[in-house]
Amino acid sequence: MLTGAASGGYTDPAALAERGVTVLGLQQVREMGLNLQELGADALEQAAAGRLRPVIGQTFPLEHAADAHAAMEARTTIGKTLLLV
Repeated sequence: MLTGAASGGYTDPAALAERGVTVLGLQQVREMGLNLQELGADALEQAAAGRLRPVIGQTFPLEHAADAHAAMEARTTIGKTLLLV
C-alpha cells in the first residue's frame, strides 16, 4: 500500500515500519473486521488522555480563511492547518 504525502509523493512503507508506524486504508480495516466506530472512539480517548497529538503546522485567523485554503490547495502545508476564532 502506498501512503500519499501532501507534496504529492508517496511514503515508503518500509520507512514507516522502521518507525513502528502501521498505516491501514479504510478498505483494509473493513476486510480485517475491525470496527471503525470503536477505532474512532479509542482515538478520541487517546487524544483526550494526551497520548495522541496532531502536528499543527500553521494557524490562520478566521478572517484569513482564504489564505489557509490557498496554502492547502498549493500543498505547501505540513501537519494540520487551523483557523483561529
